Formats: sequence, C-alpha cells, structure tokens
Amino acid sequence: MIHIILFGPPGCGKGTQAKIISNKFGFIHLSTGMIFRDHITKKTSLGKLASYYINKGILVPDGITTNMLNVEIQKHFKAKGIIYDGYPRTKNQISSLEEVLKKFFLGKIDIIFYFFIQKKLIINRLLKRGKISHRDDDTDIITVQRRIKEYHKKTSLIWENYKWKNRIIKLNASLSVKKISIFIEKKILNLLY
Repeated sequence: MIHIILFGPPGCGKGTQAKIISNKFGFIHLSTGMIFRDHITKKTSLGKLASYYINKGILVPDGITTNMLNVEIQKHFKAKGIIYDGYPRTKNQISSLEEVLKKFFLGKIDIIFYFFIQKKLIINRLLKRGKISHRDDDTDIITVQRRIKEYHKKTSLIWENYKWKNRIIKLNASLSVKKISIFIEKKILNLLY
C-alpha cells in the first residue's frame, strides 16, 4: 500500500489535488477537514468538539484527530494507496501515523508533497472559497489569518528531520491545477514502476 502525504498551509490546493490523484490512481482520499465537517453536519459529539476548535481557527487536538484517522485507516486495509490531506499536522501525529502503519503492516510513508505558496495568495483563495463553500472558517478574515499563523507556528516545520529528506517533494502551489497534477502524477508513477 502506498501512503502519500499532501502537506501545506490551508488553501494551498491539497484537497483539489487529492481528489485528482484519488480518481486517477484509485487511492483512498483521507481528509481530516472533510471528516470533521461530516461529523459537524451530522451533529455528532466529535463534530461538536471539532467545530469548537475549527471555528476558532486552531488545530483540533492530536488525540481527537489521531483516533479519528486511525478508525478511518482501518476501514481501508485493502486499498492500493491512501492520500492524507491535512494530516499529519504535528510531530506527534507523524509518530501516530507511523505506529498505526507499522501495527497493521500497511507499509510506510512513501512520499510527502510539500505545497508552498505566498501568504497573500492563500488569504485570497480562502476568502474566495468561503463565499462558495460557506465554510465558517474560510469566511472570516481574522479566523483565516489565525489559521495561517497556526500553520506556521505548529505545522510548517514538522517534516524537518533528516529521515524525511529524500521523501519530501516541494511544489509551487501557485501554478495551475493541471500543471501541479501532472507533476504529482509523474512522481507517483515513479513510485509505482
């Protein structure tokens, strides 16, 4: 099983690319944001808890996120590959993911696509997305700025370990959706063959 991480700030295009890769290769797309929003819509206890953090523009605590994702991973033992969109976001979450992959003999983290983009572009994208998707965390400029600050403070450096050096692939997230997806596809094909 192949494990692909899409990593970068909110609004950099991870979700868009995850859908494209998922359709192209038949991989499972696991998005913590989508899972949380599904729980919020269904008004589950997890949804209520998650919305408290999400609406403030801060990360949902590791324990909650990791437990939820471990449950999701266990539903897909027969998958060809999994794309992780918005996870891991902390060093603890990287360790938890490695543990669950090892525990169930599912392989290892194969490739980490690091989407980099200018802050001004992210803010514009998120506010634009907020108008279309009506996501509370995308419509308020203060929440958007807090999310970007939170990303830089807690998430942006989590892969800065020599161990990941050869698995990280940087990509310019301000390029067109098509150019990015062609770039990603080539890298995945290299992994597969």
